Amino acid sequence: MYRVILENIYDYDNRSFALCQSCYWTATIFTKIESYECPLCRGENVELIPLRLDERYEYQLEPNKGLEIKFSIDEEIRDLETED
Repeated sequence: MYRVILENIYDYDNRSFALCQSCYWTATIFTKIESYECPLCRGENVELIPLRLDERYEYQLEPNKGLEIKFSIDEEIRDLETED
């Protein structure tokens, strides 16, 4: 597992799902950035998908099927947001 810390300041309002199109490395990025270099293959093919605070994802990579990503809403977090 690779952990990438861009800064010590996490901005939960600017989370992004990062996916390298070359090697399928993935991460959650907690800062607003325009572009990103993959720490695994050093490629510049990293796609950033913005995530809402209550949004979560699961991914699965299988040799025969490819990459499957499932995005969903975390109801517990959504409920906490509506209480404010």
